Amino acid sequence: MIRTVLRWGRSDYETDADLAAERDDAAALGLAWRSAPGNAKPDLEQVGALVVPSGTRLARPDLQRFGGNLIVATTSGYDHIDLVAARELGITVARCPVARRDPVAHWCIAAMEALLRKQPAHQAAALEGRWIRDRLPHMAPRSLAGATVAVVGVGVIGRKTATLLQAFGAQVIGVDPKGVPSDLEARTIDDALPDCDAVTLHCHLDDATAGLLSDDRLRALPSHAVVVNTSRGHVLALDAAMRLLHDGRLGGLAVDVYPREPWRLLAETASLPGVWATPHAAGFVHDLGQRVRSEVAAALSAWVIGRPIPHVI
Repeated sequence: MIRTVLRWGRSDYETDADLAAERDDAAALGLAWRSAPGNAKPDLEQVGALVVPSGTRLARPDLQRFGGNLIVATTSGYDHIDLVAARELGITVARCPVARRDPVAHWCIAAMEALLRKQPAHQAAALEGRWIRDRLPHMAPRSLAGATVAVVGVGVIGRKTATLLQAFGAQVIGVDPKGVPSDLEARTIDDALPDCDAVTLHCHLDDATAGLLSDDRLRALPSHAVVVNTSRGHVLALDAAMRLLHDGRLGGLAVDVYPREPWRLLAETASLPGVWATPHAAGFVHDLGQRVRSEVAAALSAWVIGRPIPHVI
């Protein structure tokens, strides 16, 4: 085993202190640790383990010159790594989904509740001094209690979101070809959408999920339904969703991820009261760096002592 860890790239939120702590964790395991900027082309032949954020893309040529056998993605998603090449080369790829699990799940619940209840429109009216209580029946705000919500992708974050939705009294439908827990109703996405008050996306981006929530599928939703996306931008047909929202064919749209980042929403749509948009920040909380560090350390520790590595893809 090559006992050198390379941290290749860093996320914008990560501080020097976060990386110093990661280095100390590696040293405590008897590992040498070094770092390289994400835009560098470091020597990988004498590296045993790589730790990479989503901004560092690992293509087949990178993996072919990698001398080790472990990659730890500091993210929940892993579309920045060529998994086919990694498997062919005998490289284990793990991820860090727990670090962002609760913040993302809470963001989804907050977004759904706010948009179903028409809170952005209510706030806009109150700030302008428009007392719209007589319009409330027409606006028909809804509650998560009794709502039917499809959770598309019931992995670490999707499962947590489903559990919280059930605690709010929602009827949760699980959509996942890999399997759905027994306490959720399992359906295909096409069977679920016509009955949904809300749909939240938690699937990984691959050939099967790119464009999954397409224009046609969005049109299958009831006009009051809310769409939430914290997975990957290309899973949702965002332009189509914005058009439907603008035309009153969609009840609300909450997005944290985009087809390209940064992404500018159409001005006329971004100003609508049914939009909840954040700049890929749903998973961020003040101690995210520490959370990621803990998961990286757990993966490296298991690798060193020969135990099963957590969250292998």
